[in-house]
Amino acid sequence: MMRPRFWFERISFSDSGNALDCSCKVAADMPFFNGHFPNMPIMPAVAQIEMIQSLLQQHSPWETAINDGSKIKFSGPIVPGDVLAIRLQYKPGKKIGFEVRKESIVVTSGSFGVVRGIDD
Repeated sequence: MMRPRFWFERISFSDSGNALDCSCKVAADMPFFNGHFPNMPIMPAVAQIEMIQSLLQQHSPWETAINDGSKIKFSGPIVPGDVLAIRLQYKPGKKIGFEVRKESIVVTSGSFGVVRGIDD
């Protein structure tokens, strides 16, 4: 059996059901580290978005599909071995806010518009 590209652990939901929290350890053997960058591997922005999308599709209770992104900020590097704390929050107006922290520092944040949501 093939291991999922991203392995999410300690998944929990808020009492109101509008927020999901989890952790994700960034494996050193992720293919996107090859060549990004030689001798200094950093998780590319597109892989960070894929990680959020994977979490949303695999573990969220909201039946959604991402259709756009806004105010996305990549404020710090994510490297092999990092343990990330991820929070997704469903917001009115069919938005999913997200925040990725490394050692309590926000390294990625923003929001996605979704095609359908819990307020449909």
